[in-house]
Amino acid sequence: MLNTHRIILAALITLGLSSAACARPTEKITITIDKTVDHVIDSAKPSRKPGKAIQAPSGDMDAHFIKADEYFASTRPLRTSGASDVVIARMITAPSEQTKDEAQFMDSYKGAEFWTKNYWKTRIATPEDLKIGTIILHKGLSGAHHTYFTPRDQKDARNYPWKLTKITDTSDLFKGEVTVAGNKKVKVDAIRVIE
Repeated sequence: MLNTHRIILAALITLGLSSAACARPTEKITITIDKTVDHVIDSAKPSRKPGKAIQAPSGDMDAHFIKADEYFASTRPLRTSGASDVVIARMITAPSEQTKDEAQFMDSYKGAEFWTKNYWKTRIATPEDLKIGTIILHKGLSGAHHTYFTPRDQKDARNYPWKLTKITDTSDLFKGEVTVAGNKKVKVDAIRVIE
């Protein structure tokens, strides 16, 4: 529809300009352009950014592109309120008495190695997990309307820290989202819980 309007407008302008070339100097030509526009109401926007290809998980990855042998870990002490940053990591050395119950990990994104007691095996949340006070994890980069979405691909899952936080409100479950500490919205399909 828009291209048709452009073609008609171009034809009218061309016609007007050619008429102006043939006109005598005393004649005045007026071209009027109708500025009304047909408005098309779009349907609701999809939950993912348009135009981005969505990669299907492969091998032993789940829908969040987390592999079976990967953990979430934090090098810093966890915050007592709000969200704490965590990273996807692989265990290099298991915890033991000799290591004071700390395990050695390698960050899946940067390849940095570190020791910590703060690590968790996780899984994708089920509807039964979505209760006020449940500790959850979600990708730390929000999308439209400051809502946190599920990763689109393996790179998206690993290039940003994840957040470890708590569900504070479930009144928007009918919309497919919950509220977490800091009054942030998280889509339910983007939530992981500790096993």
